[in-house]
Amino acid sequence: MYRRVIFSLLLSAACGASWMLPIHWVGPLLSLVFALLILFQRRGLDRYGVALAYYAAGSQGLLRGVAVFFGAHAPWWEGAFLWLGSATLLSLGWFFANRPWKVALVLLFDALVPPLSLFDWLSPLSAAGLFYPGLGMAGILLFLLLIAGLSRKPRLEAPFSLRLFLTDAALFLALVANIGAWMFPSTSSPRLHGLHHWVGVSLHVGPAVPNVLTNQARHNAILRQTLAQSKGAKVVLLPETLETAWAGNLWAIRQAIPKGQTWLMGMSVPRQVGILTDSIVELRRNRKPTDLFNSTFPVPVSMWHPWSRGTGYVDSQNVDYEAAWWTPARKIAGMKVWANICYDQLLPFVWIEGALQSPQVVLLTNNEWWAQGTGIPQIQRNTAWVWGKLLGAPEIEAENN
Repeated sequence: MYRRVIFSLLLSAACGASWMLPIHWVGPLLSLVFALLILFQRRGLDRYGVALAYYAAGSQGLLRGVAVFFGAHAPWWEGAFLWLGSATLLSLGWFFANRPWKVALVLLFDALVPPLSLFDWLSPLSAAGLFYPGLGMAGILLFLLLIAGLSRKPRLEAPFSLRLFLTDAALFLALVANIGAWMFPSTSSPRLHGLHHWVGVSLHVGPAVPNVLTNQARHNAILRQTLAQSKGAKVVLLPETLETAWAGNLWAIRQAIPKGQTWLMGMSVPRQVGILTDSIVELRRNRKPTDLFNSTFPVPVSMWHPWSRGTGYVDSQNVDYEAAWWTPARKIAGMKVWANICYDQLLPFVWIEGALQSPQVVLLTNNEWWAQGTGIPQIQRNTAWVWGKLLGAPEIEAENN
Protein backbone atom coordinates (compact mmCIF):
# COMPACT_ATOMS: atom_id res chain seq x y z
CA MET A 1 0.00 0.00 0.00
CA TYR A 2 2.71 2.45 1.00
CA ARG A 3 4.72 1.66 -2.10
CA ARG A 4 1.70 2.49 -4.26
CA VAL A 5 1.21 5.80 -2.48
CA ILE A 6 4.90 6.77 -2.69
CA PHE A 7 4.98 5.86 -6.39
CA SER A 8 1.82 7.90 -6.96
CA LEU A 9 3.27 10.91 -5.13
CA LEU A 10 6.46 10.87 -7.19
CA LEU A 11 4.64 10.34 -10.48
CA SER A 12 2.12 13.07 -9.64
CA ALA A 13 4.92 15.52 -8.87
CA ALA A 14 6.50 14.66 -12.23
CA CYS A 15 3.15 15.33 -13.95
CA GLY A 16 2.96 18.76 -12.31
CA ALA A 17 6.56 19.63 -13.17
CA SER A 18 6.01 18.54 -16.80
CA TRP A 19 4.09 21.78 -17.40
CA MET A 20 7.48 23.54 -17.38
CA LEU A 21 8.80 21.53 -20.35
CA PRO A 22 9.09 23.39 -23.68
CA ILE A 23 6.75 20.93 -25.41
CA HIS A 24 3.25 22.35 -25.37
CA TRP A 25 1.20 19.15 -25.16
CA VAL A 26 3.15 17.28 -22.45
CA GLY A 27 1.81 19.11 -19.38
CA PRO A 28 -1.86 19.03 -20.44
CA LEU A 29 -1.62 15.36 -21.40
CA LEU A 30 0.12 14.28 -18.20
CA SER A 31 -2.44 16.21 -16.16
CA LEU A 32 -4.82 13.41 -17.15
CA VAL A 33 -2.35 10.89 -15.68
CA PHE A 34 -2.58 12.90 -12.47
CA ALA A 35 -6.40 12.59 -12.55
CA LEU A 36 -6.11 8.82 -13.00
CA LEU A 37 -3.64 8.63 -10.10
CA ILE A 38 -6.27 10.29 -7.93
CA LEU A 39 -8.75 7.53 -8.79
CA PHE A 40 -6.08 4.93 -8.04
CA GLN A 41 -5.96 5.95 -4.35
CA ARG A 42 -8.20 4.26 -1.80
CA ARG A 43 -8.11 6.87 0.97
CA GLY A 44 -9.04 10.51 0.88
CA LEU A 45 -5.79 11.51 2.59
CA ASP A 46 -3.78 9.72 -0.09
CA ARG A 47 -5.74 11.51 -2.82
CA TYR A 48 -5.05 14.82 -1.10
CA GLY A 49 -1.33 14.03 -0.91
CA VAL A 50 -1.17 13.11 -4.60
CA ALA A 51 -2.90 16.37 -5.52
CA LEU A 52 -0.60 18.38 -3.25
CA ALA A 53 2.46 16.82 -4.90
CA TYR A 54 1.10 17.76 -8.35
CA TYR A 55 0.29 21.39 -7.60
CA ALA A 56 3.35 22.02 -5.42
CA ALA A 57 5.74 20.65 -8.05
CA GLY A 58 4.09 22.54 -10.88
CA SER A 59 3.94 25.92 -9.12
CA GLN A 60 7.32 25.90 -7.32
CA GLY A 61 8.43 28.76 -9.61
CA LEU A 62 6.41 31.07 -7.36
CA LEU A 63 9.17 30.89 -4.76
CA ARG A 64 11.66 32.74 -6.94
CA GLY A 65 9.15 34.63 -9.07
CA VAL A 66 7.50 36.33 -6.09
CA ALA A 67 10.90 37.36 -4.71
CA VAL A 68 11.80 39.06 -8.01
CA PHE A 69 8.37 40.67 -8.47
CA PHE A 70 8.13 42.15 -4.97
CA GLY A 71 11.82 43.04 -4.77
CA ALA A 72 14.70 42.24 -2.44
CA HIS A 73 12.80 43.66 0.54
CA ALA A 74 10.12 40.95 0.28
CA PRO A 75 10.34 38.30 3.05
CA TRP A 76 11.09 34.74 1.92
CA TRP A 77 7.93 33.44 3.54
CA GLU A 78 5.75 35.55 1.22
CA GLY A 79 6.63 33.42 -1.79
CA ALA A 80 6.45 30.23 0.28
CA PHE A 81 2.99 31.18 1.54
CA LEU A 82 1.65 31.86 -1.97
CA TRP A 83 3.24 28.66 -3.26
CA LEU A 84 2.16 26.21 -0.57
CA GLY A 85 -1.06 28.07 0.22
CA SER A 86 -2.34 27.87 -3.34
CA ALA A 87 -1.26 24.23 -3.71
CA THR A 88 -2.95 23.32 -0.43
CA LEU A 89 -6.25 24.93 -1.39
CA LEU A 90 -6.31 23.50 -4.92
CA SER A 91 -5.74 20.02 -3.47
CA LEU A 92 -8.75 20.11 -1.13
CA GLY A 93 -11.44 19.01 -3.58
CA TRP A 94 -9.44 15.99 -4.70
CA PHE A 95 -9.78 14.50 -1.21
CA PHE A 96 -13.36 13.53 -2.16
CA ALA A 97 -12.73 12.54 -5.80
CA ASN A 98 -13.07 8.76 -5.47
CA ARG A 99 -15.33 8.41 -8.54
CA PRO A 100 -14.87 9.62 -12.13
CA TRP A 101 -17.92 11.90 -11.95
CA LYS A 102 -16.44 13.51 -8.84
CA VAL A 103 -13.21 14.17 -10.75
CA ALA A 104 -15.25 16.02 -13.39
CA LEU A 105 -17.05 17.91 -10.62
CA VAL A 106 -13.78 18.98 -8.97
CA LEU A 107 -12.46 20.21 -12.33
CA LEU A 108 -15.58 22.28 -12.86
CA PHE A 109 -15.72 23.55 -9.27
CA ASP A 110 -12.05 24.62 -9.23
CA ALA A 111 -12.47 26.35 -12.59
CA LEU A 112 -15.61 28.35 -11.80
CA VAL A 113 -15.99 28.89 -8.04
CA PRO A 114 -13.94 31.56 -6.21
CA PRO A 115 -11.51 31.64 -4.56
CA LEU A 116 -10.12 28.48 -6.21
CA SER A 117 -10.99 29.71 -9.71
CA LEU A 118 -8.75 32.74 -9.11
CA PHE A 119 -5.58 30.60 -9.09
CA ASP A 120 -6.62 27.35 -10.80
CA TRP A 121 -3.41 26.90 -12.78
CA LEU A 122 -2.25 23.47 -14.07
CA SER A 123 -5.88 22.40 -14.49
CA PRO A 124 -6.47 19.05 -16.25
CA LEU A 125 -9.53 20.74 -17.75
CA SER A 126 -7.16 22.37 -20.23
CA ALA A 127 -6.60 18.94 -21.83
CA ALA A 128 -9.98 19.45 -23.51
CA GLY A 129 -7.98 21.30 -26.17
CA LEU A 130 -6.04 18.12 -26.97
CA PHE A 131 -9.19 16.00 -27.29
CA TYR A 132 -11.56 18.49 -28.93
CA PRO A 133 -9.58 21.11 -30.89
CA GLY A 134 -11.76 23.81 -32.36
CA LEU A 135 -14.96 22.79 -30.56
CA GLY A 136 -14.93 25.52 -27.88
CA MET A 137 -17.63 25.16 -25.24
CA ALA A 138 -18.89 21.94 -26.80
CA GLY A 139 -15.38 20.54 -26.37
CA ILE A 140 -15.36 21.39 -22.67
CA LEU A 141 -18.71 19.67 -22.11
CA LEU A 142 -17.64 16.61 -24.09
CA PHE A 143 -14.39 16.40 -22.15
CA LEU A 144 -16.22 16.51 -18.80
CA LEU A 145 -18.56 13.78 -20.07
CA LEU A 146 -15.56 11.71 -21.11
CA ILE A 147 -13.87 12.11 -17.72
CA ALA A 148 -17.06 11.29 -15.84
CA GLY A 149 -17.76 8.09 -17.72
CA LEU A 150 -14.53 6.80 -19.21
CA SER A 151 -13.47 4.43 -16.42
CA ARG A 152 -16.94 3.31 -15.32
CA LYS A 153 -17.68 -0.33 -16.21
CA PRO A 154 -21.07 -1.22 -17.67
CA ARG A 155 -23.17 -3.88 -15.99
CA LEU A 156 -22.61 -7.15 -17.82
CA GLU A 157 -26.23 -8.17 -17.54
CA ALA A 158 -27.52 -4.96 -19.07
CA PRO A 159 -28.11 -5.14 -22.84
CA PHE A 160 -27.43 -1.43 -23.15
CA SER A 161 -25.53 1.09 -21.01
CA LEU A 162 -26.28 4.76 -21.62
CA ARG A 163 -23.11 5.75 -19.78
CA LEU A 164 -20.94 3.51 -21.98
CA PHE A 165 -22.70 4.76 -25.10
CA LEU A 166 -22.08 8.42 -24.16
CA THR A 167 -18.44 7.71 -23.34
CA ASP A 168 -17.90 5.94 -26.66
CA ALA A 169 -19.62 8.80 -28.47
CA ALA A 170 -17.35 11.32 -26.73
CA LEU A 171 -14.26 9.30 -27.71
CA PHE A 172 -15.46 9.05 -31.29
CA LEU A 173 -16.02 12.81 -31.47
CA ALA A 174 -12.52 13.36 -30.05
CA LEU A 175 -11.12 11.26 -32.89
CA VAL A 176 -13.16 13.15 -35.47
CA ALA A 177 -12.11 16.54 -34.01
CA ASN A 178 -8.42 15.63 -34.09
CA ILE A 179 -8.60 14.29 -37.64
CA GLY A 180 -10.32 17.51 -38.66
CA ALA A 181 -7.68 19.63 -36.90
CA TRP A 182 -4.93 17.65 -38.63
CA MET A 183 -6.49 17.99 -42.06
CA PHE A 184 -7.50 21.64 -41.63
CA PRO A 185 -4.98 23.22 -39.21
CA SER A 186 -6.82 26.33 -38.06
CA THR A 187 -4.49 27.51 -35.28
CA SER A 188 -1.00 26.72 -36.57
CA SER A 189 -0.45 30.14 -38.11
CA PRO A 190 -2.26 33.48 -38.20
CA ARG A 191 -1.45 33.58 -41.93
CA LEU A 192 -3.96 30.80 -42.53
CA HIS A 193 -6.63 33.24 -41.35
CA GLY A 194 -5.53 36.09 -43.58
CA LEU A 195 -3.70 37.87 -40.74
CA HIS A 196 -0.59 38.59 -42.83
CA HIS A 197 -0.39 42.16 -41.56
CA TRP A 198 -0.93 41.44 -37.85
CA VAL A 199 2.28 41.37 -35.81
CA GLY A 200 3.01 40.55 -32.18
CA VAL A 201 6.06 42.45 -30.94
CA SER A 202 8.32 41.04 -28.23
CA LEU A 203 10.36 43.62 -26.35
CA HIS A 204 13.33 43.54 -23.99
CA VAL A 205 12.85 46.65 -21.89
CA GLY A 206 12.02 45.26 -18.42
CA PRO A 207 9.79 47.12 -15.95
CA ALA A 208 9.29 50.84 -15.55
CA VAL A 209 11.51 52.37 -12.85
CA PRO A 210 11.26 55.48 -10.64
CA ASN A 211 14.32 57.16 -12.24
CA VAL A 212 13.04 59.67 -14.83
CA LEU A 213 16.04 59.51 -17.18
CA THR A 214 16.15 55.70 -17.11
CA ASN A 215 12.42 55.56 -17.77
CA GLN A 216 12.77 57.96 -20.70
CA ALA A 217 15.46 55.73 -22.19
CA ARG A 218 13.11 52.76 -21.70
CA HIS A 219 10.32 54.67 -23.47
CA ASN A 220 12.63 55.37 -26.43
CA ALA A 221 13.66 51.71 -26.53
CA ILE A 222 9.98 50.65 -26.69
CA LEU A 223 9.40 52.85 -29.73
CA ARG A 224 12.66 51.88 -31.41
CA GLN A 225 12.18 48.11 -30.98
CA THR A 226 8.53 48.27 -32.00
CA LEU A 227 9.17 50.22 -35.19
CA ALA A 228 11.99 47.84 -36.14
CA GLN A 229 9.74 44.78 -35.78
CA SER A 230 6.54 46.14 -37.31
CA LYS A 231 7.53 47.33 -40.77
CA GLY A 232 4.71 46.67 -43.22
CA ALA A 233 2.25 45.68 -40.49
CA LYS A 234 -1.24 47.10 -40.16
CA VAL A 235 -2.09 45.89 -36.65
CA VAL A 236 0.68 45.70 -34.05
CA LEU A 237 0.27 44.04 -30.65
CA LEU A 238 2.59 45.19 -27.85
CA PRO A 239 3.20 43.60 -24.42
CA GLU A 240 1.39 44.18 -21.14
CA THR A 241 1.71 47.32 -18.92
CA LEU A 242 4.44 48.95 -20.97
CA GLU A 243 3.42 52.47 -20.00
CA THR A 244 0.91 54.31 -17.83
CA ALA A 245 -1.77 55.94 -19.97
CA TRP A 246 -1.03 59.56 -19.08
CA ALA A 247 -1.91 62.15 -21.71
CA GLY A 248 1.78 62.92 -22.36
CA ASN A 249 2.69 59.28 -22.86
CA LEU A 250 -0.25 58.68 -25.18
CA TRP A 251 0.60 61.75 -27.28
CA ALA A 252 4.28 60.81 -27.61
CA ILE A 253 3.48 57.23 -28.63
CA ARG A 254 0.85 58.29 -31.18
CA GLN A 255 3.33 60.65 -32.86
CA ALA A 256 5.68 57.70 -33.44
CA ILE A 257 3.05 55.43 -35.03
CA PRO A 258 3.38 55.24 -38.84
CA LYS A 259 0.34 56.30 -40.81
CA GLY A 260 -2.07 53.45 -41.45
CA GLN A 261 -0.84 51.39 -38.50
CA THR A 262 -2.83 50.49 -35.40
CA TRP A 263 -0.97 49.75 -32.17
CA LEU A 264 -2.65 47.64 -29.52
CA MET A 265 -0.54 48.52 -26.50
CA GLY A 266 -0.57 47.06 -23.01
CA MET A 267 -0.97 49.97 -20.60
CA SER A 268 -1.83 50.73 -17.00
CA VAL A 269 -4.88 52.99 -17.24
CA PRO A 270 -5.70 55.30 -14.26
CA ARG A 271 -9.34 55.07 -13.18
CA GLN A 272 -9.42 56.89 -9.86
CA VAL A 273 -7.01 57.56 -7.03
CA GLY A 274 -5.17 54.35 -6.21
CA ILE A 275 -6.91 52.27 -8.92
CA LEU A 276 -5.61 51.25 -12.35
CA THR A 277 -6.66 48.71 -14.94
CA ASP A 278 -4.31 46.36 -16.80
CA SER A 279 -5.54 47.18 -20.30
CA ILE A 280 -4.90 46.98 -24.02
CA VAL A 281 -5.34 50.41 -25.59
CA GLU A 282 -5.85 51.00 -29.32
CA LEU A 283 -3.59 53.79 -30.59
CA ARG A 284 -3.50 55.44 -34.00
CA ARG A 285 -1.62 58.49 -35.16
CA ASN A 286 -4.54 60.86 -35.67
CA ARG A 287 -7.27 59.32 -33.50
CA LYS A 288 -8.18 59.38 -29.85
CA PRO A 289 -6.98 56.35 -27.85
CA THR A 290 -9.58 53.64 -27.22
CA ASP A 291 -9.51 51.31 -24.23
CA LEU A 292 -10.34 47.94 -25.81
CA PHE A 293 -9.64 45.23 -23.24
CA ASN A 294 -9.18 45.14 -19.47
CA SER A 295 -7.65 42.23 -17.61
CA THR A 296 -10.32 39.86 -16.33
CA PHE A 297 -8.38 39.16 -13.15
CA PRO A 298 -4.92 40.74 -12.60
CA VAL A 299 -2.32 38.90 -10.51
CA PRO A 300 -3.76 38.52 -6.98
CA VAL A 301 -1.92 40.15 -4.06
CA SER A 302 0.69 41.90 -6.22
CA MET A 303 -1.77 43.68 -8.56
CA TRP A 304 -5.31 42.91 -7.41
CA HIS A 305 -5.72 43.70 -3.70
CA PRO A 306 -8.95 45.61 -3.05
CA TRP A 307 -8.41 45.23 0.71
CA SER A 308 -5.55 47.74 0.46
CA ARG A 309 -6.26 50.92 -1.49
CA GLY A 310 -3.45 53.23 -2.59
CA THR A 311 -3.03 56.98 -2.62
CA GLY A 312 -1.79 57.59 -6.18
CA TYR A 313 -0.89 55.87 -9.44
CA VAL A 314 2.59 54.41 -8.97
CA ASP A 315 3.81 51.24 -7.26
CA SER A 316 5.30 53.12 -4.31
CA GLN A 317 1.79 54.36 -3.49
CA ASN A 318 0.36 50.84 -3.21
CA VAL A 319 -1.82 51.00 -6.31
CA ASP A 320 -4.56 48.43 -6.84
CA TYR A 321 -5.41 46.96 -10.24
CA GLU A 322 -9.15 46.53 -10.80
CA ALA A 323 -10.57 43.24 -12.08
CA ALA A 324 -12.89 43.45 -15.09
CA TRP A 325 -14.32 39.93 -14.43
CA TRP A 326 -15.55 39.72 -18.03
CA THR A 327 -13.55 40.56 -21.16
CA PRO A 328 -15.80 41.08 -24.21
CA ALA A 329 -14.60 40.42 -27.75
CA ARG A 330 -14.15 43.47 -30.02
CA LYS A 331 -14.13 44.12 -33.73
CA ILE A 332 -10.66 45.11 -34.96
CA ALA A 333 -9.88 45.47 -38.67
CA GLY A 334 -12.99 43.45 -39.49
CA MET A 335 -12.07 40.54 -37.18
CA LYS A 336 -13.75 39.40 -33.97
CA VAL A 337 -10.89 39.67 -31.47
CA TRP A 338 -10.62 38.57 -27.85
CA ALA A 339 -7.68 39.23 -25.55
CA ASN A 340 -6.19 37.27 -22.66
CA ILE A 341 -3.79 39.35 -20.59
CA CYS A 342 -0.84 37.77 -18.77
CA TYR A 343 -1.97 36.05 -15.54
CA ASP A 344 -5.44 35.48 -17.01
CA GLN A 345 -3.88 32.97 -19.41
CA LEU A 346 -3.43 30.52 -16.52
CA LEU A 347 -7.09 30.55 -15.47
CA PRO A 348 -9.72 28.20 -16.97
CA PHE A 349 -12.63 30.52 -16.16
CA VAL A 350 -11.12 33.26 -18.32
CA TRP A 351 -10.65 30.86 -21.24
CA ILE A 352 -14.23 29.67 -20.79
CA GLU A 353 -15.30 33.30 -21.23
CA GLY A 354 -13.37 33.32 -24.49
CA ALA A 355 -14.92 30.03 -25.61
CA LEU A 356 -18.39 31.45 -25.02
CA GLN A 357 -17.65 34.27 -27.48
CA SER A 358 -16.03 32.21 -30.30
CA PRO A 359 -13.40 34.77 -31.36
CA GLN A 360 -11.62 34.71 -34.71
CA VAL A 361 -8.33 35.95 -33.19
CA VAL A 362 -6.89 35.69 -29.67
CA LEU A 363 -4.41 38.31 -28.43
CA LEU A 364 -1.92 37.31 -25.72
CA THR A 365 0.08 39.97 -23.88
CA ASN A 366 2.64 39.20 -21.19
CA ASN A 367 5.27 40.64 -18.90
CA GLU A 368 7.91 37.98 -18.22
CA TRP A 369 10.82 39.99 -16.81
CA TRP A 370 9.95 38.95 -13.26
CA ALA A 371 9.63 35.21 -13.96
CA GLN A 372 12.77 34.38 -15.94
CA GLY A 373 14.32 31.10 -14.82
CA THR A 374 11.21 30.01 -12.89
CA GLY A 375 9.32 27.89 -15.42
CA ILE A 376 6.27 30.15 -15.07
CA PRO A 377 6.51 31.64 -18.60
CA GLN A 378 6.62 28.15 -20.10
CA ILE A 379 3.59 27.04 -18.08
CA GLN A 380 1.78 30.12 -19.34
CA ARG A 381 2.73 29.40 -22.97
CA ASN A 382 1.69 25.76 -22.71
CA THR A 383 -1.63 26.69 -21.11
CA ALA A 384 -2.38 29.34 -23.73
CA TRP A 385 -1.44 26.93 -26.54
CA VAL A 386 -3.78 24.14 -25.45
CA TRP A 387 -6.71 26.48 -24.77
CA GLY A 388 -6.08 28.18 -28.10
CA LYS A 389 -6.43 24.77 -29.77
CA LEU A 390 -9.80 24.35 -28.06
CA LEU A 391 -11.00 27.75 -29.29
CA GLY A 392 -9.74 27.03 -32.82
CA ALA A 393 -8.50 30.60 -33.19
CA PRO A 394 -5.00 31.79 -34.10
CA GLU A 395 -3.06 33.40 -31.26
CA ILE A 396 -0.92 36.51 -31.62
CA GLU A 397 1.47 37.03 -28.73
CA ALA A 398 3.57 39.91 -27.43
CA GLU A 399 5.78 39.66 -24.37
CA ASN A 400 8.27 41.84 -22.54
CA ASN A 401 11.40 40.43 -20.95
